[in-house]
Amino acid sequence: MSQPFRVHLLGFSEFERTALGSYFRLASNRVPCFQQVANAADAHFLVVDADQPGAVRAAQAAGRLAQAVFIGAQAPDGAAAWMARPIDPLHVLRELDALAAALMPAPRPAPAGNGAVRTVIQPPRPGQPPPRRFNDTAEERIGVPQAAPPPPQPAGRNALLVDDSEVALRFLESKLQPYGLRTARAGTSVQAIEMLRQRRFDFVFLDIELGQQSPLDGIALCHQIKRAQALPAGQPLPVVTLVSAHATDIDRVRGALAGADAYLGKPLDDRALAQVLVDHGVKAAAPA
Repeated sequence: MSQPFRVHLLGFSEFERTALGSYFRLASNRVPCFQQVANAADAHFLVVDADQPGAVRAAQAAGRLAQAVFIGAQAPDGAAAWMARPIDPLHVLRELDALAAALMPAPRPAPAGNGAVRTVIQPPRPGQPPPRRFNDTAEERIGVPQAAPPPPQPAGRNALLVDDSEVALRFLESKLQPYGLRTARAGTSVQAIEMLRQRRFDFVFLDIELGQQSPLDGIALCHQIKRAQALPAGQPLPVVTLVSAHATDIDRVRGALAGADAYLGKPLDDRALAQVLVDHGVKAAAPA
């Protein structure tokens, strides 16, 4: 296995640094791979919190903008790449791959006649306008108008279920009925945001893959909810649980970075679901 490229994180919360470092370790069997280091001078590349002016100035002062990936509201001129929050480690890895490709030796041609074909990550073409952008102004892309303040809701616990599969929605709804939760369904991220602005929910259960009809996937929608960008002003944040057939350690790190309170795999485990609800004050209703 090739030696890892060294990456230094500038800024970010302790949790974000730990989560990104964990993601690099979990993805250490790929090529190229990356390793978090403590000093910028020892690093091949930087990942910079663009929302912290001190971190941006440090990258500028070190003359490292061309080797830096910025995450946040905006990036300075000369940055190699930029992406908006939420932090998606897959996108971070993709941008680091592009930077690493420029430092990797060119592949040797395969011997004639053996039929071997090699696929190599190509460096950015000259003249390609940096930086690349991901998750650009989600509010503008989804085009959801600002709603009026939500009307008062009766006492009780409400859960919003978000999935592009009607079968999956009904199945999850049946699992929540014994807990006395009132449920509502949304098939896309746009519908979910509209409902969140019209009604208060105590729980949101999100599938990660919401299909082509959704401008946001579950990870991005979770981040919108947890930063209160999808909620009326002053409304308490709901408990967000991601539900996905992809439940590896790497997937769980992505969910944690987006602010998810829990992560459940598919097929749904009854005990794991019960634990999430019990942890947040919900117990199964008594038999009729």
